Amino acid sequence: MELTFLGTSAGVPTRHRNVSALALRPRQSSNWLLFDCGEATQHQLLKTPLSLYRLQRIFITHLHGDHVYGLFGLLASRGMLMSEMALEIYGPPGLEEMLSTVMRLSQLNLPYDLTLHEVSAGESLAFGDYRIETVALHHSITCYGYVYTESDRPGRFDPEKARRLGIPEGPLFGSLQRGERITLPDGRRVESRDVMGAPRPGRRVLIGGDNDRPELFAPYSGADLMIHEATYLQKDFDRLPRKFMHTTARQLGKAAEEMKIRHLAATHFSPRYDNEEKMAEIEREIRENYSGELTLASDLMRIGL
Repeated sequence: MELTFLGTSAGVPTRHRNVSALALRPRQSSNWLLFDCGEATQHQLLKTPLSLYRLQRIFITHLHGDHVYGLFGLLASRGMLMSEMALEIYGPPGLEEMLSTVMRLSQLNLPYDLTLHEVSAGESLAFGDYRIETVALHHSITCYGYVYTESDRPGRFDPEKARRLGIPEGPLFGSLQRGERITLPDGRRVESRDVMGAPRPGRRVLIGGDNDRPELFAPYSGADLMIHEATYLQKDFDRLPRKFMHTTARQLGKAAEEMKIRHLAATHFSPRYDNEEKMAEIEREIRENYSGELTLASDLMRIGL
C-alpha cells in the first residue's frame, strides 16, 4: 500500500503545509481512500498521481474545519470529471446534516451515487481485501481514529521445494502461487500448500484524528504504522493558558514506545513550528521516548508499506 500526506498543519495552512488530509492506496488497487479533507485538499491532489476519478471512499475523523472544509469543493470537482463510480463517505454524527445543507443551499447535484454513513465507536467495516475499525478518541468534539487492516496474504512460494517435487518451472509454478492444485504428467497431485509458506498477517495502519490520548490505540499495539498528531512541544503546551486537547511530541513518543509501534509518522504540527529548527526539536522530543522507525510527515510525502 502507499500513503500520501496531503496536509500536515494543525488548524491553519502555512507556507509549507496545508491542513489535514491523507490518501491511502491499497495494495494492487488503482482506487484509493481519503482520510480527512481540509481546505484545498483537491489542489494538493493536483501535485500527485492520484485522480479524483478513482477516489472510492472518504473517512472523516471529526467536523473541525481544518479536517473537513475541503470536502464540498472536492465532491463538486469530482462531479465535473463525470466520474460515474460511486463514492462512500464515513464520519461522525453531524456529517450528514453538514453535507446535505451545503449541497442544498449551493444546488450541488452530483452525477454519481453518493452514500453517507455516520459511524460510531467500535464499528468494523469490511471492504473485500481490508477492513476499517473505528476508535473513539479524546478531543473537544466527537472524533474517531481509523484502523486499516489488510486481509492476510498468502505465504511465500518456495521454488526449491517445488523443484524437489519434480515440478517444472513455468505455468505450473504460477498455478500453485494462485492457490490452485495441479496434476503432474506422472499423475501425482500437488496442492498449493505443499510449496507455499504460512500465510502472512495483513499489515495494519493506525490513523488518528485530533486526540490528546494516543494510548487509546493500545488495543492495536504492534501495528506496522501509526499516523498521529504531535501538535506541540511539551514545554510550549505546558505554558498554554488554555489546554487544547492535542498530543505533544513527548506524549506521542511515550505512547508509541509502550504500544511497540514499528513505524511512527508524526503529523498535524502547530504553525508555530514551521521551520527546520523547530521541527528538529519535535523530532528530538519524540526520539527521546521512542526507539522505532520515525517519520516527521511533510506535505506530499509518500510512505510505502
